[in-house]
Amino acid sequence: MLRAATILCMAIGVIGMTATPALTMTVRSQSTDFSAAQKKQKAAPNTAPRVQQRNVNVNRSVNRNVNVKVNRKVNANPNVRRVGGPAAVQQKVLSNPVVSGPKGVSAAKIQLGPGKVGPAATKPANFQFVKLGNKVAPVWKSGPKKIWWGGGWKTFVPFAALGVVVIGGAYYYPDAYLTVARPYCAGVTPDGCRLNWQQVGFEDGGSEWQCVQFCPRPGLPPPPRTVALVAPPPVAQGTCEISIYSEPNFGGINATARDEQPTLSEIGWQSQIASVQVKSGTWDFFSDQQFTGETMRLAPGSYADLGPQWTKRAGSFMCVQP
Repeated sequence: MLRAATILCMAIGVIGMTATPALTMTVRSQSTDFSAAQKKQKAAPNTAPRVQQRNVNVNRSVNRNVNVKVNRKVNANPNVRRVGGPAAVQQKVLSNPVVSGPKGVSAAKIQLGPGKVGPAATKPANFQFVKLGNKVAPVWKSGPKKIWWGGGWKTFVPFAALGVVVIGGAYYYPDAYLTVARPYCAGVTPDGCRLNWQQVGFEDGGSEWQCVQFCPRPGLPPPPRTVALVAPPPVAQGTCEISIYSEPNFGGINATARDEQPTLSEIGWQSQIASVQVKSGTWDFFSDQQFTGETMRLAPGSYADLGPQWTKRAGSFMCVQP
């Protein structure tokens, strides 16, 4: 009996010793599997950032796209900057002044003349000017006013001889001759004077159109007599066009104008006009700039020789009326 129990205990011990390594191996195997899983889990996060990093690099390459740089070059395109033009080019365009002429006349550029192109002349100090809207008109008050007309000098009667007119119950006295084109000779000046485009007689007979300024003189007694103010006819709906030449007989350099030119020095025509063809309108030429100095009036026609009085003497000109 005792022997049987001893044998049973030994058998159980042997089984226990045999089972322990197996259990140990099983536990170790599970531990190893768990460690391997942890390593795999650690490895996965390390692999994912690398993929994301590559994507980031790709995105950065997109930000540095060459096309974006090309677009920046388009913004700095020199052709775009030249739309406004360099200052020198703009100055060249502006060297041909275009001044608005009488109503119904389209502005046009005039070709540069053979003379030197200089700055605009200042207004002569010995002349008074009246502001008419956006224009200024020289005022002739002192001495007789004459005009080269029909191949000789003609002197207008003194403006005082024109007589006093009554407008709205008030007396207006002839005050001055204005050098201005007919379309601007109308209305009231800033000083309260009235302008009228009318026929004015010459001292030796005949007459010609002229702009007359009539002004009030408060405090004076009524004049012994008055005259009627004759309103001018409506402005003709014609055109103004003229061709000028640097040499007699329509030779040399030529240019066509349709508007007034107050400063011929700016366009190379100062003292350079030797012959003229007036295609339409009546034109006044002046010996000085800004429509001052002596005056020559030309009706439509051809003038191959301006004579010693006016050959290469003009400093400005305007279309007086269509």
